[in-house]
Amino acid sequence: MQTIQLDASSWTTANDFRSALKTAIGAPEWHGDGVGAFLDSIFGGGMNVLKPPYIIKVVNTAHLAPELKELICDLSAAMEGTRMRRLARTGEDVSASLEIAN
Repeated sequence: MQTIQLDASSWTTANDFRSALKTAIGAPEWHGDGVGAFLDSIFGGGMNVLKPPYIIKVVNTAHLAPELKELICDLSAAMEGTRMRRLARTGEDVSASLEIAN
């Protein structure tokens, strides 16, 4: 399984995170910023350059504002929920996850 690291040391806004995530997954220029857009592109397939299976690890997060950490955690939980629902519904495991490493 491929592991992609996102370095959060220079992030100050939610847009910094979303931009880094879009770059990491090879999202198209017109990709949306909402959680639903990320879930659709990651689990729907065919849109992003990076294809599952993969783990995205966000590192150097000690300085992040609580709201930004919460956003990352919310997307991580949404990804896990989507993965489990898809597995239950279709039997297909689209192994993609987002973790905060530190």
